[in-house]
Amino acid sequence: MKYLRSYKMFEFRQQPTETVVGLLIKCRKTGRIFLIQRNDRNRVWSLLSGGQDETDTDDIHTIKREMREELRMNNPDSVEIVKVGDEIVANGRRLFKYYEGFVDEEFSVILDEENISWGWFDPNGLSKVNGQSNMFGLPNRLYTGLIEKIQNICEK
Repeated sequence: MKYLRSYKMFEFRQQPTETVVGLLIKCRKTGRIFLIQRNDRNRVWSLLSGGQDETDTDDIHTIKREMREELRMNNPDSVEIVKVGDEIVANGRRLFKYYEGFVDEEFSVILDEENISWGWFDPNGLSKVNGQSNMFGLPNRLYTGLIEKIQNICEK
């Protein structure tokens, strides 16, 4: 009888089952960051993001589709979009493709039902929610990991 003297254990690694593309936008003129407040049970503030559809040709197509759908933005080409990197999130089930966007002027939006508020935020100064200057700094309820992304884009 032969015995197995050595063997290898193969670790099963779950491949991401969903791809989400996210965009954090900074206005060059004011230095403020654009955020949206999600219409879910947590009501957190987040960057613009959305799942990649089968009809999307690439990440940029996904981002621009989300700008048109969620923000009712007519001219998504006005945003300069730069790839930052990919992250595996949601316990390995989601591939998050992270981009930063830059605009020369702050813009206003009309939200769809996925979001309840929008704003331009200065982490250390006057911020605008729904077009009104009515708060200082960042909102309290930020999506997990967003503060680091905001700090990084503010340095640019």
